Amino acid sequence: MRLEPEVRPEHVQEAHRLFKVSTLNAAASGMASGSAQQTPQELVPMIQKIEEAIKRRVAIGTKISYPKLQQEMMLRYDNARAIDYAILGMVKSGDFQHQESRKILFR
Repeated sequence: MRLEPEVRPEHVQEAHRLFKVSTLNAAASGMASGSAQQTPQELVPMIQKIEEAIKRRVAIGTKISYPKLQQEMMLRYDNARAIDYAILGMVKSGDFQHQESRKILFR
């Protein structure tokens, strides 16, 4: 990278690449840090049950809307907080990927 008086397409591409990398790093570190993101110990057994139910419900290679999955899990389990922790944990572990501004989950 060099400082030049003219902007070339390579400069724009490099700036775009750096922006994407820094944004993804910031988003990933924001999800992993903070005491609010740590799983409460009393919810761990419930979260594990919910994760297993989600894995049975959503086949590998399919998409489901985040609100629809939350609704379906609320019919089976009363704890919305545990459901959110389970889904977030599955995103962190790579079982799910967010798509379309976090509205869709892809497994």
